[in-house]
Parts: sequence; structure tokens; C-alpha cells
Amino acid sequence: MTRLVAKLAHPGHGESVRKVVAMIDSGESPGLGGRMVKAALWLVGSNVSSQALRLISSLVLTRLLMPDAFGLMTAMSTLYFGLVMFSDMGIWQSVVKSDQGTEARFLGTAWAVQLIRAMILVVLVCLMGFGVHILSQSHWIQVSSVYADPRMPWMMASFAVCAVLQGLESMKLATAQRNLHGKYLARLEFLSQLAAMLTTIGLTWWTSSVWSLMVGAMVNGMTRTLLSHFYLPGKNVRPCWDKGHAAEIIGFGKWIFLSSIIGFLAANIEKLILAALLSATSFGLYSIASTLLAAVVGIYSSLNGHVVFPSLSQALRSHRDDMVRIYGRVQRIVDVLLGGLSGALIMAGQWAVWVLYDPRYEQAGWMLQTLGWGLLALRYQVVEQLMFANNQPAWVSANNALRALGLVITVPAGFALAGERGALLAVVGCQFASWPLSLVFKWREGLLGRASERWWLPAVLAGLLLGWGVDRLFLAIWPGHA
Repeated sequence: MTRLVAKLAHPGHGESVRKVVAMIDSGESPGLGGRMVKAALWLVGSNVSSQALRLISSLVLTRLLMPDAFGLMTAMSTLYFGLVMFSDMGIWQSVVKSDQGTEARFLGTAWAVQLIRAMILVVLVCLMGFGVHILSQSHWIQVSSVYADPRMPWMMASFAVCAVLQGLESMKLATAQRNLHGKYLARLEFLSQLAAMLTTIGLTWWTSSVWSLMVGAMVNGMTRTLLSHFYLPGKNVRPCWDKGHAAEIIGFGKWIFLSSIIGFLAANIEKLILAALLSATSFGLYSIASTLLAAVVGIYSSLNGHVVFPSLSQALRSHRDDMVRIYGRVQRIVDVLLGGLSGALIMAGQWAVWVLYDPRYEQAGWMLQTLGWGLLALRYQVVEQLMFANNQPAWVSANNALRALGLVITVPAGFALAGERGALLAVVGCQFASWPLSLVFKWREGLLGRASERWWLPAVLAGLLLGWGVDRLFLAIWPGHA
């Protein structure tokens, strides 16, 4: 439930895919470029399939459950995800980045750190559930808030099962990411989500209870863990402890830890704030809009984490010139895709809600349009992956701190001034808070130039024009929405 990932695969896109392959593979390191493209295509295909499953699940569940159920589950998932991020030690990133990342003793130590982290998570999740219960019973939480729902404490504590399953995941997941085994990772993610979707829909149809969403999250985690051990290629390792390897993992992880905390706040604190400001129904509508946007963000984030970061890391281990070429080509592709999609959503995103969902969810349409502006801000996540690969995660921490600080200040202020619309505009505006430092980093690394900055604005304008045309077309078909 915490892995949020738009239709992209189509036979007519074959020429476009070949052009992307040619762009990336035209450098002097075709081996890395070829593996990067293969991993990217598998991940994109997996995420397209994943989004198809997610869309089917959403369309079915929104007809079986009321909007407030989605608000409740989104709030709980965000709180749990916060604990996960607050305990992130960068274990996988260490395996991907380290020269010793393929050694059995290094992997065993990494797994031991992962298991310790899981046990800490179990305790924290249970304490959080108990804390929410105490605050609710003491009337310290606003009655209309999502957090005041009596089901919240028990469902929060149930996430302890997900924490245990996460800790038991095989280190073969990390080595598959390091080696760009996109095919195996794609199949694992798809099968995990399929099992969760079938379970969730079946239980919801039978019980009409929000608890079915919780059980689905557990099934996802269990399937993922089992497949990581019995499906992924590679040798099995046992948990062990090596002081030198542990020092390397924790030493690198301290910056990941700080960045993850601030990153969570930057990416999710608006949900925690909105859950306290909005009713469960309004927050549920916001979660629907966020889920639709995640169709794009999920594909982009998966490519960043599973393809861009390992590729930049390997290029840096080889030669800096390889890194410069790969970064430049990836940034241009990202700018064209995100810019175009952002413009299209701004002009016509509401139709995705109006066509797919029943009238109870209609107000999620304008929310999706507003959130569409934030897609453009994500273009510099490529630069943040380069910061990690270049062993400078402090820059990412600073970027996330700026976003988080902006959200804490402006979301409540925006809500006070203009209600829901003001709060959402504040959320979007704060996504651009990381641009100044990213530009400074690019300048320091000699990467700032017209070649990497000239594509995003024309792409946005083209997307706005395309979205306007789509909007006119749908208005001609359904004039009642004018």
C-alpha cells in the first residue's frame, strides 16, 4: 500500500521506444546503456500493468466503499510510511553503491541491520496505535478529524505485521536492483500487487469493511517477501555481523536516515496536516486524486530508484564522462515526459475523475488538475539521484528540508485563507522549493547549461495545448459538464 506507482505501453509507441534506446545507447558505454534501457522497459511495463490493476481495484472499491474509507486508509498508510522512512538506514542503497555489495558477508550484515530495523518498527507502530487511542479518549483530537475514527488505533497497530514482513525480505532484492535485473523486479512487484488486489476486492465485496484494505496490505507484503526468497536469482545469505561492513552501511545510512526523515516530511506531511484539517470524506477525495497522480509519479520514481540511481552509480565508478552523458540524456527525456503530462493534467485532468468514478467522487477532479502542476517540480529528482550516486546525500537532505518547511508553514496558512483550494495550491508550490539548491548543485558539478534546461518549458506548453484539445473534445461529447 505504500508503493504508489498511466498508460504508456502501446504498439504504436514502438518507434518512440526505439528512439529512447538510441538516445541512451549512443554514448561510449553501450553495455551500461543497454542494460539501463532493458531495466527501464521492464519497470515501465510492470508499472503500466500495476497501474491497470490499481485502477481496476480503485474503480471496484469506490463502488463498494464510501469516500471516508479511503481517507482513513490513506491517513494510516501515511503514518506507517512515516515510521518506515524515519527508520530508513539506506540498506539497499548501500548494497547498490558499495564495491563490496556482492560479497556474502556484506549482504548478511545488511540483512541483520534490516531485521533490527524491522523489530524497532514493530515497537514504534504499536506505540503509535496506543498513542492515537489515548489522545482520542482524552479528547485531544478534534472530533471531526480523520484521526478521531475509533478504528484508527487498531488498524495502525496491525501494520506491525507489515513491518515484520519487510524485515524478512531477502537481500536478493537489493542485488537485483544493483545488477539492473528489471525483469525479475517487475514480475515480483506485479504478482505482489495482483495477490493484494484480489484479496482486497474479495474481502470488500464480502464484508464491505475498510479492514479489507488492511488485509490486502498484509497479503502484498507476504507475497513480496516469499517471492524475494524463492523467485529472485542469486545466492541466499544468512544474517551475520561484520563491524567493518556495518560501519560502512551505517555511515552511509546516517545521511540516508536524515534525508529519509526530511524526505517523508517533504512528500507526505501535507497528508498528515490535511487529515487534521479536512473531514474524512474530503480527505478521501484528495486521496483519490493523489492515487490517480501516482500513476505517473510511481513510474517515474521506480525508474529513478531502480534504473537511474544504479546507472549513475556504476557510471561514476567507471568514468565521470559516462555519468555526464547519461545524466544529460535522462534529464532531457524526463523533462519532455513530465512537462507534457503536467500541462495535459492541468487542462483536462478532471475528466479522468468524471469519466471513471461515480458522482460522489466528482470533486476530486479539480484536485487532480491542481496537483498536476506538481509533476513539473519532480524533474529535479534526477539531480537528487545524482547527489546520492556522487556520495553527497546532504544536498538531498537540504532540498527535502526546504520542501518540508514550506509545507508546514504554507498548507495551514493556505487553508486558513482559501480553504481546500488554498491548501492544495500550497502543496503544489512547495514542490518547487528544491529547485534553487538543485541548480546550485548542477552548477558546481559543471552540469548546468542550456542543453539540460531547454526542454521542459516547450513540453509544458505542448501539454497545455493537448489538454485543452482533450477538454474541448469531452465537452462536446458530454456538454453537461460545461
